[in-house]
Amino acid sequence: MRTFRIHGDNIVECERIARLIREEINPESFVTSLISPSTINIQMSFTYQDLEQTWCLELLPGFNKSGRHRWQENIFDILKANGSFLDETPDAIITKVENENETILFAVEFCSALQAGNQAWQRSGRAFSTGRAGCPYLYIVDFVKYELDSRTRARKALRFPNPAVPYSYINFTKNTENFVAQVYVKSEEFDKSRDISLANFNEEDFGEKELKEYIVCKMLDMDTSEVEEILLRKNMNVVLFLSNGSNPNTNFTQQQWIDLYNSPLDIIDFANENSTFNFHKTITARGHHGKSEDVLTLIDGVSIGLASRDLPFGIIPTNQRPIFARGLKLLYPEFDEETINLIAATDKHLVLCLIKGFKPRGDDNRPDRGLLPLATMLSASDVDVMTYLYGPIIYNNYIRLLNAPQRLANANGFWKSILALSNFVALDVPILSGPISDACALMNTTELKNEYSTRNILNENLVQAVFSSVPTEYHEDDVDTGIHFLFSHILNGYCFEGMCNPPGGDWSGFSVILNNKEYRWLSLPRVSSDIEGKRPDHIIELFDVFEKPLLLSIESKEKSSDLETDVGLGLKNYIYSLMNYIPNVERNYIPSVGNWERSHQNLEFSSFETISAAAYLKNTAQRNDIVFDHSNCDMLFILEPRECGWNIEIVTSSRKTEILKSYLLGRTYTPYITLS
Repeated sequence: MRTFRIHGDNIVECERIARLIREEINPESFVTSLISPSTINIQMSFTYQDLEQTWCLELLPGFNKSGRHRWQENIFDILKANGSFLDETPDAIITKVENENETILFAVEFCSALQAGNQAWQRSGRAFSTGRAGCPYLYIVDFVKYELDSRTRARKALRFPNPAVPYSYINFTKNTENFVAQVYVKSEEFDKSRDISLANFNEEDFGEKELKEYIVCKMLDMDTSEVEEILLRKNMNVVLFLSNGSNPNTNFTQQQWIDLYNSPLDIIDFANENSTFNFHKTITARGHHGKSEDVLTLIDGVSIGLASRDLPFGIIPTNQRPIFARGLKLLYPEFDEETINLIAATDKHLVLCLIKGFKPRGDDNRPDRGLLPLATMLSASDVDVMTYLYGPIIYNNYIRLLNAPQRLANANGFWKSILALSNFVALDVPILSGPISDACALMNTTELKNEYSTRNILNENLVQAVFSSVPTEYHEDDVDTGIHFLFSHILNGYCFEGMCNPPGGDWSGFSVILNNKEYRWLSLPRVSSDIEGKRPDHIIELFDVFEKPLLLSIESKEKSSDLETDVGLGLKNYIYSLMNYIPNVERNYIPSVGNWERSHQNLEFSSFETISAAAYLKNTAQRNDIVFDHSNCDMLFILEPRECGWNIEIVTSSRKTEILKSYLLGRTYTPYITLS
């Protein structure tokens, strides 16, 4: 028996890894149980490449994040000890348990969001921070995704990421000698026959087959170098697809990407010799502040484009650094003379990043957290980096920046990505919530950057002592795990899990089964009010409770007092509102699962029965009548953890919900879940 652990942001991420493993090994036996209320245990026996194996997979959802001490130890401590210093963590970490130790094998990130604009590099911080610790990292991209009209949810133009993004993974792998790659998998919407912009995409470049092989071979301690090479080659093929037809006046051409890939030069030196365009950041008139427009004019005259003018960073070559520094001094006479002289140095190229970074209220624009990591992964050479900020900053953060930058970095992940990866930081910004309305500053942050980038690597093998599979405290993650285990594992023969979206989920979609077909809505709105309802955490479809299929829509919380007013009405209205729109895709589901096709007609909400429910922990529960009155839910699932499972009390409010309760009680025969 070999034991592995899948640590995940939530139970969905854990299950996705387990499903990939199961699909690759095709086990002869497969048994699921609970070894704690929070930890699903999967035992499998199989033969793989003539090796007979019995594996135990432990699924541990919910990391020790946001100040929680959920598990006895923090799995991220191993990565931090090896130089992972950004506050960015992957969706899943897979480990091997052996001789009372736990060894990290690799990390995985899933993305079902639109990969365009700054969303394309939103998770570059995770790739950079995890990869630099020596941990292999796989970024799974659903390709393609369509932007949807916010009013009609109709498809708009298909948008692609900048080719520099997948190339940054190739370059980072080369420079760190650690495997970091994107894996493109076929999305539900991918259809070459209906979208001419996909005509030249080679479906052989989808990497799901190699992804599964890599995962299992890594767990078996087999040589993965060949499959790594294949995945990186497919990354390069995607770069070439994305750059096909590029305008040489604004972007690297397909041939330039090929030449770079085969060149001994790094991308900075290659761009310095081959780029035919300058760096030009586009900022709207409303977005400018102070002298930012003059700074753009200065940059236009001294810069070289790095892969694309669409990226918010470029190169100030060594011979142009003195001119750039003098121009800055003319625009900002108050800038520190000594720092200006360092910017004028001619021993290295300067990578210049322009970041708005902050929203009008001063909270950070999350995708921009990945901008400096992307620039670092893409260049990964001996260069200086300067960041110029022009978006609003909260006054207290501005004061901390001037007086205690490391303290600010430790308290704010976005500031850490700037301060830990920049040699110089300049700002010309509006100031919020303070006695001044705007500010200019220039700082030399090289010492702080060096402090982060040269941290000692303490544990090259990514090993720490194994810790208990039983959490030290219970949260909403555990409520989600209990509900998911009940319906997805215990009652999976009687129902269909149309949506499971616990904290950290990806809003990837919601499905229903009707007349032997699966219909699916994709790219769900993140803001519930956009769809006139409350986005559910779970939607379970049960088929033979009533004459029509039943959609059980569940809101999960740690405490009953956390439930929103009238959330039960919102849960049902969310489904009703979505069904006012045509599903994005559909496929045959029974008797066998078919290929996805585009849908063309609405489903009727009246084709389903609906019940709303709240789920929460018993030790936080208010009186049932108070919860019903406040939440307007139709029924309650009150969960109490026990040694290896859950006691779940089901409380009903109507004849309809009593019928459902009786149905569930009559079909739950398991030592892990007790319903009452």
